[in-house]
Order: sequence, then C-alpha cells, then structure tokens
Amino acid sequence: MLRAFVALALLSAPALAAPPPVKEAWDRNAPTAGHAWVRLNAVPGRPAAGYLTITGGGQPDRLVAVTAPGVRVEMHTMAMAGGVMSMQKLDGLAVPAGATISFAPGGNHLMLFGLGQVPASLPLTLKFASGKSLVVPAQIRNAGDDAPPPADHSVH
Repeated sequence: MLRAFVALALLSAPALAAPPPVKEAWDRNAPTAGHAWVRLNAVPGRPAAGYLTITGGGQPDRLVAVTAPGVRVEMHTMAMAGGVMSMQKLDGLAVPAGATISFAPGGNHLMLFGLGQVPASLPLTLKFASGKSLVVPAQIRNAGDDAPPPADHSVH
C-alpha cells in the first residue's frame, strides 16, 4: 500500500510542479466593441445595415475595416446637405482613447452586401490601424424589428 502511494505521488509530482496555463492578458490600450446587430432589408437581396458601439482603449486608434464571413462590408456615414440626406462610404473612422463611437441608425453604419442565408448571429471582425482586431457577434434582426436591448458585456 505504501509503495502504491509513493508511486502515485511520484507520478503526480510533474503535474503539480507545472505552472498553470497563462491566460492572455487583456490589453487596456485595445478598443472594445459591443451591442452589435444587423437589420435585414425589407427587400430580399438588398444590403442589410449593421450597427455597434466601439470604445477606444488607452491609446487612440483608427477603425480601418470591418469584415464578415461571406459578406462584403462597407462603413458609411449619413449627412444632411441642402435638405437632402446622403450616404457616403468611409475609408476609416477615428477611435479616440477612452471615447465611445456609435454606428447607429441615421448616422454612421455598416452596409452588408451579399448576406444570403440569414444566420441568427454574424461575427463581425473589426480591424484597426494599430494592427489589433477583435470579433464581435452581431445579432440579426428583421426589417421591422426594434434594436436589441444593450448587452452588459463587450468584446475585448
């Protein structure tokens, strides 16, 4: 019995001595994102619109691209000029340190082209000038649906 206990102790020793796995540290300088959702167009085949919030980290950054699997994504802004609302494509968007920017109905938004089969959620990959990127799941909403309520979490 003593030999079995000693053998078990010797076999367990390397596992006990090994350091625990290290979690990747959260980068406080990296932006975070949340409350992402996509509203489908009422006309099938027409582009959908995407919305989310981004909060800058400890350093300013610039959002340079948004991608999603099987979909072409463009960043757009809305502007009123001479009583006419117009939409313009953006090549990027400044994300000031600690500030929150929104992609929301009537303002900056994402246009998603080619969204064929509609999933319940679509992962949006945000790419920043700093080289950082993050993936945020966007909830899919039908054309007449309200925006989903804000979630209590964001993606780091």
